[in-house]
Amino acid sequence: MIKKKRREMVQANNVVALDIDGILCDFEGHWANCARRVLDWPDIKKLNDAYYLHDRYGIAKADAHHVWDTFHHDVEWASVPLYDHARDLVYALEDMGCQVWAVTSIRAEFHQARVDSLCGLLPAGRVICVNPAHAPAEKAATLQRVGAVAFLDDQADNANAATTVVGLSVLLDRRYTGLEAPTSDVVVIDDPMDYPVLVETMMRRIRLVD
Repeated sequence: MIKKKRREMVQANNVVALDIDGILCDFEGHWANCARRVLDWPDIKKLNDAYYLHDRYGIAKADAHHVWDTFHHDVEWASVPLYDHARDLVYALEDMGCQVWAVTSIRAEFHQARVDSLCGLLPAGRVICVNPAHAPAEKAATLQRVGAVAFLDDQADNANAATTVVGLSVLLDRRYTGLEAPTSDVVVIDDPMDYPVLVETMMRRIRLVD
């Protein structure tokens, strides 16, 4: 029954979705540069793959809070740079006839800043912010609402939650430690450009089944 529902969704819809930070935009690099500036600590370096940034960069929690206080402004969120692959990723999906949406874990007040950070890559109406405190559930609900058939995220909890509502849930493995593991229903990749290939394969398979 679940598989049948997923096939029906793919046939009826061409909506695919992406997370923003870690997928389209280099949030980590921008945050680290902000920390160097705010803390006047130019030699801050990544020490490990811990998910939490203060652990990843060896910054005291109090100092990290100071960085976040500075970061949580429109100017910082709007300035998170695109990865080199971001345009190729979106264009590859659009070339297949997909309508691309972004679903990002950030307070709604920063919606326009997030749109600005994408530099025109997606229209504002297809960029959706969800509550970071409830990201997995809210991302899944959003994907269901827009009728997405595939989703790409860099956090396993979000990808795991998405498996209940999309036919293809994909995790870009950035090797974060300290997070839950992906379930067997999640496809794990280490190159974001594998996502369009997976989407194309899924759509081709569904057409053949039909």
